Amino acid sequence: MTRPQPLILLATDFSTQAGAAYGAVIDLARQLDASILLAHVVESSPITPHGAPLAPVQLPPDMGSLLKTAQRHMAQEIQKLGTVVHVEVACVPGPDVAHSLTELAKERGAAFIAISTHGRTGIRRLVLGSIAEAVVRHSTVPVICYPSR
Repeated sequence: MTRPQPLILLATDFSTQAGAAYGAVIDLARQLDASILLAHVVESSPITPHGAPLAPVQLPPDMGSLLKTAQRHMAQEIQKLGTVVHVEVACVPGPDVAHSLTELAKERGAAFIAISTHGRTGIRRLVLGSIAEAVVRHSTVPVICYPSR
């Protein structure tokens, strides 16, 4: 009986900082004989229909085009990862990036989540928040954080 191949969820926002972790994650995947799930969350602010506060929330009408754009970017990111390890992709909509990433990791049975930090400090971190920190706080699987520098 063969054992299932471990999965590493690699989060990307298509930034240079996110791409800085790719090499290290590929090396880790090779060492663990793991595959990579390159994941991007398209942030969506849910919309409550006007005058119907009890109606289910709706995704923005342009979510389809936002997902298609993300998928085009994802094709470019796959080229950066090369062909050394098996790579799958996932572009998912979600109002909270950290929650969406941790849920995706849980759903797909990921062994790890790999995420880069942007290195924000002070007021920028306070205002913009830290997705990596929120992923660490809420994940049920180990999280590997790669610093921006």
